[in-house]
Amino acid sequence: MKRQVANDIEIYENYLLIAFQDVADGEIVTFEKRVCPQTSDVTGNFDDERIHRIISSCQIITFNGMAFDVPLIYYALGGATVGSIKRAANRIIHEGLKWWNVAKELNIYIPQIDHIDLIEPNPAVMQGLKVLNGRLHGPKMQDLPYPPDAVLTDEQMDKVRDYCGNDLDATVRLFRALEEPIKMREEIAARYGLPDMRSKSDAQMGEAIIKNRVEDTLGRRVQKDAVTSGTTFSYQVPDFIRFETPLMQKLLDDVRHTVFRVNANGRVIMPKSLDGRYIELGASTYKMGIGGLHSTEANRAVHSTEDHVLIDADVASQYPSIILKLGLAPKALGNAFLDAYKAIYDERRAAKKAGDKVRDKGGKIALNGCYGKLGSKYSVLHAPHLMIAVTLTGQLSLLMLIEKAEQAGITVVSGNTDGVVFRLARSDHEGLDHDRLIGGKLKEITDWWENLTGFDLEFAEYKAIYNLSVNTYFAIKADGGVKRKGTLSNPWEEGDLRAQMMKNPNMTICSDAALKFITDGVDPAETIRTSDDVRGFVTVVNVKGGGKWREEPIGKVVRYAWCLDGDPIYYCDPHPTTGNFKKVSRTDSSRPLMNLPDRVPDDIDYERYIAEAWDILESVGAVHRFGQTMPQLGFLLAGWDLP
Repeated sequence: MKRQVANDIEIYENYLLIAFQDVADGEIVTFEKRVCPQTSDVTGNFDDERIHRIISSCQIITFNGMAFDVPLIYYALGGATVGSIKRAANRIIHEGLKWWNVAKELNIYIPQIDHIDLIEPNPAVMQGLKVLNGRLHGPKMQDLPYPPDAVLTDEQMDKVRDYCGNDLDATVRLFRALEEPIKMREEIAARYGLPDMRSKSDAQMGEAIIKNRVEDTLGRRVQKDAVTSGTTFSYQVPDFIRFETPLMQKLLDDVRHTVFRVNANGRVIMPKSLDGRYIELGASTYKMGIGGLHSTEANRAVHSTEDHVLIDADVASQYPSIILKLGLAPKALGNAFLDAYKAIYDERRAAKKAGDKVRDKGGKIALNGCYGKLGSKYSVLHAPHLMIAVTLTGQLSLLMLIEKAEQAGITVVSGNTDGVVFRLARSDHEGLDHDRLIGGKLKEITDWWENLTGFDLEFAEYKAIYNLSVNTYFAIKADGGVKRKGTLSNPWEEGDLRAQMMKNPNMTICSDAALKFITDGVDPAETIRTSDDVRGFVTVVNVKGGGKWREEPIGKVVRYAWCLDGDPIYYCDPHPTTGNFKKVSRTDSSRPLMNLPDRVPDDIDYERYIAEAWDILESVGAVHRFGQTMPQLGFLLAGWDLP
């Protein structure tokens, strides 16, 4: 196996650093060019031959290296001066050069190397390395120590070299977190006969799988179909979409007569007549949007009782099912797309049943990735009218199910994109066989809906659901399992690396303590005071323009905890009119923890974390507080009452 090395570069007007870190043992090797501002003399240990040898013989791991680090390294190896490399870097950053154009623009040759760029395979593709490092609880968070247009002294160059070492550590940490997804990409590429997929996002890989299948079928290459900015279209309502109440019939008529327009980015913005439109059905209100249908409940708890039961129903593979049901094929690929898509859909179902994880995950990526690419003007799958068709069909289908249930006296307590939660009388429910209803009134309704739409539902029973909002909740399952969503989730406790990379840590000890109170009756004070894991107490926030604490700059991505000896964190940039410095939200009495300590700080403000846990419990309807007394001696002494 090749030696794996992380790679990063730093470039200033008078300083070039190319650094490598061995993934296995952490050894760092650096190559520098230092230019004296006064004499223009160049010093340092830059070694063209050794850099060539490392790149050609090792597997290179970067973050955004395809567009930035690797081209600039080859530019340097071709003899470019430090100043020329800096100007090229500025072009890449400020002119937004695409990676496939960089070599041509710089007039350089980049040979084929064994290179994995982590910027796309990670699930949070819009986030930078520092944010991801914070989400993975990297031991040290650090921003670039000097402005990128600075002319550095030798001492400052040394500090930049140390800073680069931390970025290398973060790159290795991210690479290890992505070990399974990258391995899966290798296996999928081999299984489907695709080129190197290791540096591709899920959506890019899905597109490649479909495109490869279609080209094999057609015996020729396919090219994307250009969709002109300003193109208009209407949504063709499927025959099976129908409503029984005047309110919903009016909605359907409005949808049918809405004109959609493609913007300059190749996307469709939902018209004002539909975007954010509220629909009242039964006791709930639902909001439409480009991202799906959402009910609007907040700050409440709903329980199963002796007389009533909560049943969650999720649409299995909703978007792929809609694409196949409606026969939605991008113009560039035609019916061959549907043949390929259906084949992958069937193969995935068979693989899931057989326990073939590679084909199961590969199929899921291909199916869901295709939906995302319908809205990308750079994709051969680009078809914004089909994206709208998928989105609206999903929303209208769910509204049909909700309308039918409410008419039958079954309350829908929550609806969210691809699923709903029902509350019905136990006399109308005969139980579950795994994820299927056995019998009862709800089964009659869902059977009707599945037969009409062609979609499949998967069911689960809840003991209770505690909502902060529709997308933020605890759901307690009948079998004792727990589903946590939004800011109440804790993927770091669950070991879900993908979910960790998708969100910033936010004092997870508080939601942990709230959940433990709900499930086991444990006083939040006990959970919080006995925790020795500092990671549960930290919050990571993005601070535009950078933050400062006690007048010291601390960076654009800040990790902090609430401490007794703390102060607020402020934005570095003053208000353009008043000159005042805005405080970063919820950072009163905080201390930056840019270097993560091994244990909880001695002056951690336990009482504030305990109060936050009680606030969560109150906000989700798990407890009711009388007066303003804060919990000091346990929930009974603090004036809290259980519902």
